[in-house]
Amino acid sequence: MRRRKRPQLTENHERWLVSYADFITLLFAFFVVMYSTAAVNVGSFRVLSDSIVRAFGLPGVSFDPTRPAGDGTRSSSLGTPSTAAADAARVPLQAAGNARDESAPTRRGDPRTDAGVQGVKAALQSAVGDLAAPERLAISAGDAGVEIRIPARMLFPSGSPSLLADSVPLLRRLARTLSALPNDVVVEGHTDDQPIRNGRFPSNWELSTARAAAVTRLLDDEGVDPTRLSAVGFGENRPIAANDSDEGRAENRRVVIVVRSAAPGEVGDDG
Repeated sequence: MRRRKRPQLTENHERWLVSYADFITLLFAFFVVMYSTAAVNVGSFRVLSDSIVRAFGLPGVSFDPTRPAGDGTRSSSLGTPSTAAADAARVPLQAAGNARDESAPTRRGDPRTDAGVQGVKAALQSAVGDLAAPERLAISAGDAGVEIRIPARMLFPSGSPSLLADSVPLLRRLARTLSALPNDVVVEGHTDDQPIRNGRFPSNWELSTARAAAVTRLLDDEGVDPTRLSAVGFGENRPIAANDSDEGRAENRRVVIVVRSAAPGEVGDDG
């Protein structure tokens, strides 16, 4: 019998392509990971920066990660000058009628008083970030102080005084700023004119008061001096829009946090 010839094995000179392809794939994955870790989430960075800076006694000031290192510039979380926000936590917010100078009495509209009010407003806007928008959360300043108007849909389920889990981080951020101020804080609860449709509350009075109390309790838990806090419910009696449409009723369902312009113990001219 003839022996079969064994087939001759030819050497594959292109096997290096397999190793090369593996190397290129790993190199690509490496650069993807490096890029993802190098990309800065500016919003998260600023929240972290604000927390750290406040902890070390520089409230309202944060470092801007979009600027080159070592340029010596600082900004607030919303890009506004940091001086106003820093002053807000250092100087009590005063009503114009209560502000006095050693040489002469101040008048309503005094720039120093306006700067204090605007400083508190800037600090609160810095705390809430991009949530401060008329259709979501609005912050306004006036003679009575600074008002933070929060739609009820951002805080509570329909007909309930229990805070939504998503609302807690927002209120905590506000509490950090409010705890640095010596002014009284009043939490107001408001509803629309629709009668309450559950057996838990006899009327909108009880619902609005319970919601105001829930927000007040959280501010207390987060470090705001409880002697400066108060909660009040107005029911449907102080609307800011007509109750003849869904949009109007949604505007009226709200919680308003008022930072009073008179420091504790001070009274107005007629007090």
